[in-house]
Amino acid sequence: MKKLLATILAGTLLLSVCGCGNSGEGENTADSGKTQLVVGNWPDQEGNKTLYDNQMKTKEAFETAYPDIEIIPDEYGYDVQTFTAKAEGGTLPTLYTTHFTEVDKIVDMGYAADITDAAKEYGYYDNMNEVIFNSASRDGKLYLVPGSMYSLGLILNMDLFEQAGLVEEDGTPMAPKTFDELIEVGRTIKEKTGVPAFVFPTTEGGGGWNFTVLAWNFGGTFMEQDADGNWQATFNSPECIAALQYLKDLKWEYDLLPQNTLVNNAETSKLIGTNQVAMSFGHPSQARIPIRNYGMSKDSLGYAQMPAGPERHVTLIGGDYRVFVNDATPEEIDAGFKWLEFIGVSPNLTEDAKVQMENNVKTDVENGMIIGIEDLSLWGEDSEVYQYNKELRDKYCNVNINHIKLYNDKTGLEFQTEEPVCAQDLYQILDRCIQNVLNNENADCAQIMADAANEFQTNYLDYENEK
Repeated sequence: MKKLLATILAGTLLLSVCGCGNSGEGENTADSGKTQLVVGNWPDQEGNKTLYDNQMKTKEAFETAYPDIEIIPDEYGYDVQTFTAKAEGGTLPTLYTTHFTEVDKIVDMGYAADITDAAKEYGYYDNMNEVIFNSASRDGKLYLVPGSMYSLGLILNMDLFEQAGLVEEDGTPMAPKTFDELIEVGRTIKEKTGVPAFVFPTTEGGGGWNFTVLAWNFGGTFMEQDADGNWQATFNSPECIAALQYLKDLKWEYDLLPQNTLVNNAETSKLIGTNQVAMSFGHPSQARIPIRNYGMSKDSLGYAQMPAGPERHVTLIGGDYRVFVNDATPEEIDAGFKWLEFIGVSPNLTEDAKVQMENNVKTDVENGMIIGIEDLSLWGEDSEVYQYNKELRDKYCNVNINHIKLYNDKTGLEFQTEEPVCAQDLYQILDRCIQNVLNNENADCAQIMADAANEFQTNYLDYENEK
């Protein structure tokens, strides 16, 4: 499994703009002679008018700066269920977005253009984080541009922590540093407030996604390649069984979880934002949801490191890549790199990018979002983009920094990318394992893990090994 060293840490502002574009049969050039670039993941005008308006202003500014390029908005967002059909049918937008877990499939099946020359010309090739570069390249050829990266932490409801007497005088939450401490902190919260202390998702892959992190901290692994390069499921192990037992104990021994056991990631944000639970796993964008969607005050939200387990102190990193469709022309690829540079998805800091990045922060401030959370960076600390992001965070920080400093401080924390093969399928299987132990006090964790590992091996890894 891949690991990231803490030395890659840096802050970055997550930009929601990204996408894909259909290059069709040829040049994709308008009658006016302009190169047309179809950009996906465009905000929906009715669903998020503020973000849509802001994005249209970005489009207008870009087209003013580059009058020979026309941006064509496309709302398509990556979907594992529809992607292959769209790729085979030639209907993907020119510049599309994918998750970290989908890289091997997209590159190995030939759905991404070779962007090596343009990446070198625009300064991406030599300035990318080494682990990210290794994931996005094959034999020195680059196929994807990193768009964002995050690490999971512990989202906190500060109001409930205060009611439980778990906040220092300076506003620093007494967040659990280990999973054993999570039980003790949780018991205090439950006793003082009557509110469930912790929520763990169980549906739509969210439970399995979170469970991998929990199991890593217990020393577990999920898959390894043997000497012949074949993938073997490894989670029928004492470590992964112990992690599942931990969740079972949170429910049946300590009574720290909500009564509803069918919860997706979106529901965890709702429970935090409506004072129905005190803690959940989440990445920085998830930390915004209680404020944006449920009216939670930004001053009522805290953020801390992932707790440490008995064997490791590790958290998951994820994010997305920007991908050019495989038949994108050189003109479209060049236009795409200009667009990415313009919106700040770049190691280079242009004046246009500075304006757009600051406008995005101002929009977040206007919408009541937290400014000051320091996430991971795709580029090095010496890069201009890193330094400018830090400058913007300091300039617009709008909360008590002590509420979030425990997340910003990554000291002693190890980082690991998502599982490399069939990750989404693994998450679905693990969802059912978690549901089983949370709904059945007599569930046998060892048997559940054995059955799950066998299912994953037989139905997914064996198939992968035959390719």
